[in-house]
Amino acid sequence: MSVVRTENLCKTFGALEVLRDVSLSVEQGEVLAIIGPSGAGKSTYLRALNQLETITSGRLYIDDVLVEERHHGHIKYKLPHKEHSALLLKMGMVFQRFNLFPHKTAAENVMLAPVHVGKLPAAQARAIAEEQLDKVGLSDKYDEYPSKLSGGQQQRVAIARALAMNPELMLFDEPTSALDPELVGEVLAVMKSLALSGMTMIVVTHEMGFAREAADRVVFMCDGAVGEEGAPDELFSRPQNPRARQFLNSIL
Repeated sequence: MSVVRTENLCKTFGALEVLRDVSLSVEQGEVLAIIGPSGAGKSTYLRALNQLETITSGRLYIDDVLVEERHHGHIKYKLPHKEHSALLLKMGMVFQRFNLFPHKTAAENVMLAPVHVGKLPAAQARAIAEEQLDKVGLSDKYDEYPSKLSGGQQQRVAIARALAMNPELMLFDEPTSALDPELVGEVLAVMKSLALSGMTMIVVTHEMGFAREAADRVVFMCDGAVGEEGAPDELFSRPQNPRARQFLNSIL
């Protein structure tokens, strides 16, 4: 069963076509890495999956349930609000920027969604926060404020925050791009650990080493479309798309 699937997904901003007929699916337990040049539509695609961007055309499925279908900006079908919201909660997302509340501790940041969205008692939410912070290697930072944490630690808190709602799918939008180079490794290590645990993940990344080592499948996007997809070794060693070859030659 696909955890998430898109069919002919398109997104335009005025005359600018950002996504063009993107059809992709991710199976349970699969790690999909999306690579490509800046402006390829990678981040927009992730934001369309969790409805932070409204699609222009195409179909979006979560757990094989049709969530939304649009045609040239017009809604052809949309799941009722309650079911729609429940399915979206199955996705956790980690952004380029950490977006932690500076006046709340690491644990309090992680507790927010379980308390306010999940309606859990504070004590239960605290236990979940501590469990997830342990998972990302921050068992000694429960009560630290973001200003006392490094960028890598803040991003790990953001990962714990996304995990606190027990998602089926984790979306990562270039989660290391805002970090100093020496802090990248600690975040990638957490992501690799999640991948090994069987978490379904879609990762937009410029970290080619991670894509090659941790992904089950790699998608190369350019000009808003899927240019090529395949197993990491195949795509990195023998890319068929000329744009993919050019891109990989420029960064590897």
